Amino acid sequence: MRSIQEGNKFKPWSLFPFIARDIAVWVPEEIKSENVAEIIKEDMGDIVIRGPELFDEFKKGDQISYAFRLVFQSYDRTLTDQEVNDIMTKITNKIKEKNGWQAR
Repeated sequence: MRSIQEGNKFKPWSLFPFIARDIAVWVPEEIKSENVAEIIKEDMGDIVIRGPELFDEFKKGDQISYAFRLVFQSYDRTLTDQEVNDIMTKITNKIKEKNGWQAR
């Protein structure tokens, strides 16, 4: 019989504050939220501790808007707005340039 603690590993939480950012993307209605999330994951880096989490969907005409939340945090320092802004800009540019989607 397997004990409850087998396979469970303790992961300490960070003592530094987190920064949450949201991004919404207008895409053609045939695009699934998972497709958008994958593109976000490609460029979000290793300081995202949670996300992208889909928290809103809105359909208008032949397009749909997906809104995602990303939570940034470091285990060894306080992050700056500039660090997070740089990552968000990278994600936004990839969404616009690679796919022609509209990020807001």
